[in-house]
Amino acid sequence: MKKNYEDFESALSDLKDIIQKFEDTDKISIDELLNNYERGMNAYSFCINKLEDTQKKIKIIDSNYE
Repeated sequence: MKKNYEDFESALSDLKDIIQKFEDTDKISIDELLNNYERGMNAYSFCINKLEDTQKKIKIIDSNYE
């Protein structure tokens, strides 16, 4: 299930919730594990892409002031 995030904060929050689920339970079904893994990778990918885009923009801004 691929979720479209509106911003970095919502993706990071979702990722933290997924991690918390893994830490809070000893018993998890393989289907739940797979679903949470997919959601987590989706949120992680969104966060990484957002951070990379932000880094590129910062470099552009910095180059304008050099």
